[in-house]
Amino acid sequence: MDADMIFRIAMVLEFIGYQIPRSYYRRQARKTRIEEDSGESELGESKLRLVLMGLSGLGANLVGLLWIINPNWLAWSNLNLPLWLRWVGLGIGVVSIMMSYFVHRTLGKSFTPTLQTTEGHTLVTEGIYGRIRHPMYTTFFMLFASSFLMTTNWLIALFGLIYGILIFNRVRAEESMMINTFGNQYRDYMQKTGRFLPKFSDS
Repeated sequence: MDADMIFRIAMVLEFIGYQIPRSYYRRQARKTRIEEDSGESELGESKLRLVLMGLSGLGANLVGLLWIINPNWLAWSNLNLPLWLRWVGLGIGVVSIMMSYFVHRTLGKSFTPTLQTTEGHTLVTEGIYGRIRHPMYTTFFMLFASSFLMTTNWLIALFGLIYGILIFNRVRAEESMMINTFGNQYRDYMQKTGRFLPKFSDS
């Protein structure tokens, strides 16, 4: 089996492995919110940003799908990356899937796909959230990096860059919403954690 075939199979497994826990915990969180039926929420999501994030994510997925079906279709947008770097990409993908599972399990019923707080919403600070405020976004970045390195296709990197810019913009709105909801509790939490990577110093 040649390297391209290994990475094509890995891309399929990576997509499935990421979507299974995400779909499961999203369904569980939605079911919990329906049962509680608080009827009160604060929504801080930009519809334009949400659409652009969806389009950039869809674009990367379509490029990945075309590459899985036939890499030659996208030969014009391939970069000549060394084989060892592609293996690094596969490793990043495996770590991102494992990390995503723990992120979703830790969030539990607090998980929402949009910027939203509900009545009874609690600040999650345990597990991986004890070191990183937005680990789910970290897994997104890792998935884009993994897909780019395995496919060696700069189109995925471009979509990932657009998505990353939108995420940074979203995080500012999200943290502002969290401060409005939790006040000093969230400000203290920000001092102890990193945004996308662990914070190893309080300075």
